[in-house]
Amino acid sequence: MERVVSPVPEGRLVLVCGQEGAGKSTIIRALLPCTPYSARIDAEDIGQTNPCPMDDEFFDLLRGNVAGLVERFWSAGYVNVIAGSFLRDYRDYLAFRQLLPKPTAVFLVELLVDSDVRDDRRLSRAKQTTQRWRDRVDLIPEDRTIREAANTDYRYIGVDTTNLSIVETVRWITESIPEIYRQQ
Repeated sequence: MERVVSPVPEGRLVLVCGQEGAGKSTIIRALLPCTPYSARIDAEDIGQTNPCPMDDEFFDLLRGNVAGLVERFWSAGYVNVIAGSFLRDYRDYLAFRQLLPKPTAVFLVELLVDSDVRDDRRLSRAKQTTQRWRDRVDLIPEDRTIREAANTDYRYIGVDTTNLSIVETVRWITESIPEIYRQQ
């Protein structure tokens, strides 16, 4: 297979985060076709375990796996990597960033959504969860550290998807990152 080499010399990272049901997996998949020289990593796909402890040790493992894949994709010429579903807060971001020695441009996209819409999405999506699981997740307070952090090495892009379609959300994101999407 002949690979096209990107004219961009350094790796760039689009990180997608948000609460359960915000649309992270959907948006990560939807961004790939319009992102040049790109790969996508949805940590929900690579982090399936049984049991799934969702504790700090588990997230350490998950961040390491995602960082390793990011580096491998960059090395293979995919300079734009879209990754998500593994950051809980700013502290997680800092721990992840330490695993990436290569300088990058980082764009952190946080999907925001009203709780009623989020709950409807959680019930109607293909990935079904139990009421017990949703109640457990709902006890976790909304994190604001990613959007409120000062002196970060990423550009923060908050997108309220409450009334946006997938296409509209992708358009919002791509218009917010001309460094990657201006050729589109």
